[in-house]
Amino acid sequence: MVRHVFPSLRFGLLLALAAATFPATGWAQDALRRIAQRDQINLGYREDAPPFSFLDGTRQPVGYSLDICRAMAERIKIETGKPGLRVNLTPVPADQLERVVASGGVDLMCAGTSDTPGRRAKMGVSHPVFISSVKFMVPAKDKLSKASQLNGKTVTVLGRTTAEPAVKAYAKQAGLTFKVARVVSPEAALSQLELGQADAFARDEVLLLSQRAAQPKPEALELLNESISTEVIVIALPRDAGLQRVVDQTMALMVRDGQADALYSQWFIKPHAGAPHGLGLPMSPALKAEFDKLR
Repeated sequence: MVRHVFPSLRFGLLLALAAATFPATGWAQDALRRIAQRDQINLGYREDAPPFSFLDGTRQPVGYSLDICRAMAERIKIETGKPGLRVNLTPVPADQLERVVASGGVDLMCAGTSDTPGRRAKMGVSHPVFISSVKFMVPAKDKLSKASQLNGKTVTVLGRTTAEPAVKAYAKQAGLTFKVARVVSPEAALSQLELGQADAFARDEVLLLSQRAAQPKPEALELLNESISTEVIVIALPRDAGLQRVVDQTMALMVRDGQADALYSQWFIKPHAGAPHGLGLPMSPALKAEFDKLR
């Protein structure tokens, strides 16, 4: 299995660029003050959302969103004037994300978090880090080729994620009827597909691709072509002007430095711990356009 190696040299260059470009403002905002007082930055992550954040073969948290958050944590150290701040990684279940972030339980949520109006009302969000489509994954043996063939069948979704309302909205628009069943984990969804208790699993395309790539027989699962919805993936944070500024500045620096493109290639194209053969997923024109806004 390919192990993830944190690109410390490039992040060191990013840190130096950040220090030279944006002078530290010290204690200007509540979130930064709280972080400094506790002497710790709390990064939330998901254990089951590759390649954004997940546990590798040694049960260590890794992933694209975590690498972005680590760069943001380096900038927070500059802002607080405390280069020795500890970085604490905290697992956050999907159904607890909004509560934990909004309450300040984590300073940054580093997963495949979708940007929605409802979430924006409760928390802050970064510039887009990925743009994904929600799709259906089905057993290859069922020989399904289009979503209309799922009419009247059972579709599983992870509870309290954006996939559930997306599936319901798609069904209404397409004139279809789905039996939507909530599951607690991606593994439970796959188990239902294997046991014939569900006919499809709806989730972000890249998460489905990653999950399929990790299976002993990935060819046993297929993704249907239809896109249920398009979702912007972000780093989530508590609503705080100072922390928001740090997050936005760091993301812009990563794009200009080339680090954002390098991380994308590392996690979405090349082999890594969650996809030994790589995902081979080129950057979409929509995400390129978002990055270009920051250059």
